[in-house]
Amino acid sequence: MSKRIVIACGAGLATSTMILKKVEELLEQKGIPYSITQSQIYELDSYDGKADLFITSMKLDETKYKTPIVVGTPFLLGINEEATKEKIIELLTK
Repeated sequence: MSKRIVIACGAGLATSTMILKKVEELLEQKGIPYSITQSQIYELDSYDGKADLFITSMKLDETKYKTPIVVGTPFLLGINEEATKEKIIELLTK
């Protein structure tokens, strides 16, 4: 079954598009079927409980959501990218 992922950034779509490309590469390498939706942070409430994972461009209060959250900024900065990839795979395969 396909994993539903929502990639959200604060305002526009530029950062979420950069994160999206990296996440797509990762999931294709690992053979994980997926569908990705891009949104803005304030829209996450409408996806909560319906998505398998949120990947955001900023830290959020994780206690506010049922859906697990991974901060995707390492994909933009190139720092801790491997640890972020491992966390995404772990959350999508458990």
